[in-house]
Amino acid sequence: MGRLEGTGKATTNQRVANLKQILNFTPEKEENAVNQGDLNQDSSVVWVKRSQIHLTFSFVPDGQPVRYYYDPEELEAWALNDLKPNGIHSPLWVRPLKNGNGDEYELVAGKRRYHGSEFAEIDPLPVRIFNWNDLEAFKASLAENKNRRDFSALEDLDAILKLLAISIEGTVEEAVSLLYQMDNLKRRSGIDSVLAHPQYEIIQTVFDFFGGISWESFVKSRLPLLKKPQEILEAVRQGKIEYTKGLEIAKIKEPKIRQQLLEKAIVNKLPLAEIKKLTQSHKPNSQDSIQSRLDLTYKEFRKSLKKIENNPEQLQKAESLLFQIEEFLKNN
Repeated sequence: MGRLEGTGKATTNQRVANLKQILNFTPEKEENAVNQGDLNQDSSVVWVKRSQIHLTFSFVPDGQPVRYYYDPEELEAWALNDLKPNGIHSPLWVRPLKNGNGDEYELVAGKRRYHGSEFAEIDPLPVRIFNWNDLEAFKASLAENKNRRDFSALEDLDAILKLLAISIEGTVEEAVSLLYQMDNLKRRSGIDSVLAHPQYEIIQTVFDFFGGISWESFVKSRLPLLKKPQEILEAVRQGKIEYTKGLEIAKIKEPKIRQQLLEKAIVNKLPLAEIKKLTQSHKPNSQDSIQSRLDLTYKEFRKSLKKIENNPEQLQKAESLLFQIEEFLKNN
C-alpha cells in the first residue's frame, strides 16, 4: 500500500475530482454515436449485427461481466415469451472495440438482452454507441445493471472492489488492503484519523455511488466472503452456479466432499432445496465424528504396532501418548 499512501495531496484531490465527474455523468447526456453510416444522424439508436458485438469486458479488471449468473431456463422463457413477440425495447450499450475494425463494438451493458436475442433469434440488435474510457464504461455497466435488479452479495463485493481498484489506480488486492487499513485505523485512532487519510475521499466517493452500504459495513459483511472456498467463488463468478447455491455448498468443511457436491449441483442443475438437504446430510455430528476418529485411530495403531515396537524412540512416544490418554480418562 506504500504507493497509495504516498500519493500527494494535489494528485489525490485531482483524482477525486476526476472520479466524481465520471461517476456523476449521465450516459444519455454524454452520448456520442459513431459509425452510423447512412442512418439519420439525429438517431441515438443504431442496429448492429450480433456478430459485431464482442463480450470482451476489457474495461473490467479481470475481464468478467458485472452480472455473473443468468438462469438459462428463465432466460429462454423470457426471450421466447417477451423478446420474440415484442422485440428489444431497451438498446444495448456498446463502445468501439479496441484494435477492432470500425464496425466492431464491445458490449458495456445488456448481456442478458444479448443472450436473450440468441434464443429469440433477433439479429441485428438495437444499440447505443458511446466513446467511453475504461472507468466510464465500467461505471455505466454498474449503473445500468443496478437499475434492473439487486446484485448478489458476491457481485456487489466484486463490483465495489473493482471500481475502487480502478479509482485508486491499483489492484483489487490493494483495494482490499486499503479498506482493512481504514478499518484498523478507525478502531485504533478514531474516525478523525480516517477522515484525514489521503485515500478516504476516494473511498467515500465510490461508496456514495453505489449507495445502500457504508465502507464500514462492507468490511464487516462483504469482505469475509473472500475467505470462502476459492472453488465455490470461481464457480459463481464463471456463471456455473447461483450465488445462493454456492454459499450453501461452502458450508461443507471437507474439501473433497464439497468439490463433489459442487460438481454434482452444476451438472444436474440441482435446486437449492435439494442442495440444502445434501449439505445437511454431510454436516458431521460432533459425537459421531469423535467416535469415527477413535475407531480409525485404533485401527491404524494396531496396524503399526509391530513397526513401533521395533523402534525404541517411536515406542517411547507411543507409551507417553498412551499414558496421557489413561490419565485423561482417570480424571474424567
